[in-house]
Amino acid sequence: MRVLYLTINRKLFGTTRILRDWLTLGRACGIEGRVATVADDDLATWCRENNVPVRYGPLPWLDKRNPVPGFWHPWRVAAFAKKHGVDLIHCNEHNCHPFALRVQKHHNVPIVCHVRYKLERGFSDWAFGGAKRPAAVLWTSKQQKDDCEEATRGLLPENIQHVISLGLDPAKFGTMTAQRKPTREKWGFSDDDIVIGYATVPQPRKRLFDFVDLVAELAKREPRVCGVLAGHVYPDQEGYRDEVIARIASKNMGERFQWLGRVDPIEPFDHAIDLCVHTSEYETFGMSVCEAMMCGKPVVAYRGGSVHEVLGDAGVIVENGDLAGLIEAAASLVRDPARRADLGARGQRRVIENFSPAQAVKKLAGVYEEVLKKSAADKHG
Repeated sequence: MRVLYLTINRKLFGTTRILRDWLTLGRACGIEGRVATVADDDLATWCRENNVPVRYGPLPWLDKRNPVPGFWHPWRVAAFAKKHGVDLIHCNEHNCHPFALRVQKHHNVPIVCHVRYKLERGFSDWAFGGAKRPAAVLWTSKQQKDDCEEATRGLLPENIQHVISLGLDPAKFGTMTAQRKPTREKWGFSDDDIVIGYATVPQPRKRLFDFVDLVAELAKREPRVCGVLAGHVYPDQEGYRDEVIARIASKNMGERFQWLGRVDPIEPFDHAIDLCVHTSEYETFGMSVCEAMMCGKPVVAYRGGSVHEVLGDAGVIVENGDLAGLIEAAASLVRDPARRADLGARGQRRVIENFSPAQAVKKLAGVYEEVLKKSAADKHG
């Protein structure tokens, strides 16, 4: 199966994390991947280094005021797909689906669409209505699928919807344990300090003020507590980032509470912390939670959409916005290193057993085979 993955993410984080695993692990399942991304950036370089055919350039939606790009670029991508014998198009983000429909007009192969966020009904009607319906839709969690039911009712039949979780390859992530000490030393923290961390893109729904207030409160109770907050900042969220940094400064913890900005790779960060506190009010999966778990770190979190589904019984969940409850849950783990170790070990096992990219790619191959079989039957029917 030759699959063209369309992605608007040109970097090596976020939605391309699982894509890279699918591209490499998929080869053993008969999936030959090709990639079309928006720029010659980190992802394109990775593809070339790993012998994955790649094309870069805009993937625009059709704009009636300036229609030429909306016709020209899909034709170019379709030519790339034909050259590489593509059998199926996989939209790595649902934002790519309108573009994929234009590509399909020039290279008539089925489309699989991976939904990354919580859908609104208006977008679903526009993107998936009538003949625009994809051959299959992928969800990252059951909670996400349930939360989008109203937005997709009557548009996406149940038999084309599939839950394929994200995850981490234990052979590639979770092994950098030797980075714990040098990373803490770089931050200026000792072995005795209790470091509370959170790695996320700064956005209001992440409720970062709650994280800041939690760290400050726990530091009053236990002087060894310190905090680190990391995250890549998109240009439209710089104002919110600045508000968060000001909030940290207002707690007068000095170097005991640090805004680190973008941290890449993230794994040393997760090994260096002692407790992950996740304050997002909604995630369709919760990859940062999965990363902390894979590094053996206990997690305390708001229910956060699908976060509770990822964490299961390997951490502590409180209801969204219950900051007092979150503080008390984190405080109990600050006082109990044995329980921290137990939850960390359970979390790591849970990721390995339930969120393996190798398992996911086998399910994905099954979806592709089903889609291609149906497409062939329709063409010959």
